[in-house]
Amino acid sequence: MQETLFDLNNVVVLDTRRVYMGLSVCETRIKIGMTRRASGHRGGEMHFDELCDVRGGKSVEDYYHQKYATERIGKTEWFHLSDRLALDLIVMCTEQGRTASAETVKMIVRTRLKQAVA
Repeated sequence: MQETLFDLNNVVVLDTRRVYMGLSVCETRIKIGMTRRASGHRGGEMHFDELCDVRGGKSVEDYYHQKYATERIGKTEWFHLSDRLALDLIVMCTEQGRTASAETVKMIVRTRLKQAVA
């Protein structure tokens, strides 16, 4: 079972769906969506890079939408890439062995920090 930001150790997931986190092309927003397709093979929108995912369906997607409600852009599946969300993504990507994704988010955070002190 893949690592998540909440405890699923005692839960058997029979659902074939997964919840993914995707980085927008502008690198300021994250899409949190659900699909049954394999990683990198979503229908519809393709203007973001998938960073990581967790197994689960609507309840897991709702969990993340609620967790990041203050970052949510309207009623969409898009969220501002806050420092809190960025840190959670770095942890999740690292735990899943998605080193390139973790490094991408770290680079965005480093750039923000450099701009803040300039």
